[in-house]
Amino acid sequence: MTIQKVEISQKTIIFLTIFLLLLFVSWQLRSLILLFFLCFIFMEALNPAVIFLQKFKIPKVLAIIILYIIIWSGISFSLAGAIPIIVTETTNLIKILPSTLDKFTLMGVNPIDISSQLKLLENIPGSFATTVLSVFSNLISVFAFFVITFYLLLERKNFEKYAIKFFNQKDSVKVIEILKLLELRLGRWVSGQFFLMILIGILSYVGYLTIGLNYALPLGIIAGFLEMVPNIGPVVTSILAGLVGLTVSPTVGLIAVGWGVIVQQLENNFIVPKIMKDNLGINPLVTIFLIAIGGSLAGVIGAIIAIPLFLTASIFYQVLKK
Repeated sequence: MTIQKVEISQKTIIFLTIFLLLLFVSWQLRSLILLFFLCFIFMEALNPAVIFLQKFKIPKVLAIIILYIIIWSGISFSLAGAIPIIVTETTNLIKILPSTLDKFTLMGVNPIDISSQLKLLENIPGSFATTVLSVFSNLISVFAFFVITFYLLLERKNFEKYAIKFFNQKDSVKVIEILKLLELRLGRWVSGQFFLMILIGILSYVGYLTIGLNYALPLGIIAGFLEMVPNIGPVVTSILAGLVGLTVSPTVGLIAVGWGVIVQQLENNFIVPKIMKDNLGINPLVTIFLIAIGGSLAGVIGAIIAIPLFLTASIFYQVLKK
């Protein structure tokens, strides 16, 4: 039996060591890398709008500020509409629910006993408000995100120059092509998301208005805004609509939740895959799997960036394989 001797060169050992070191550093800096990736996506998505505003002789800095104002106005309006509704309608629900349950017999259990347990709901309005405030209390991360994106937008026009400066002629051409494709496809993704938010908002508003739900317009706006958070957003909207509906009657509350479920199923199985296919050419089944995998691996953030990350990887592969 011949024994084969495997020799590992010093170069291979150095390469493997550096590779493992880079993996370790990347894992330790994963939060920072994610932040820069999100900023890059946001920058590439906003850049076409900045260029459009500049056509009207608007300075670039002012164009970016205008876009920021529009974005923050949408966020503030949605929160301003959501929090008072949740606090007010949950409080009203707590007041009327015991008397409503007194009219029913649920599986042989005395409704009075059930209603007495619902006293726990009294903490929901304050708890929700506290949770929302805690989410937005980390102003440093939010501020850093918008500041980094702001400077990336300012420097976007110089990316081609940097590519030529730091890479040879062949590689710089590929880098510039990657940047152009990223801007094109990520821009289409954002426009698709924007259209989707408007569509879901309108569908929700029409449904809530038809069943006679109070606050149909703000609930529709909230539904559209939360559409950017896959899976979780529609569920939150349905629960909120159900709470508002229960203050009218149990039937309205159930119908409101049912309509939310119908809209969510239409969104997940038909609307989102169709829009992603038309805008980006991604197979509908692939879209569903990407969102599901992203959500499983990294929660809400994973579900949100699943498609942009896939687009980025596919563009790199498409250009670098040439």
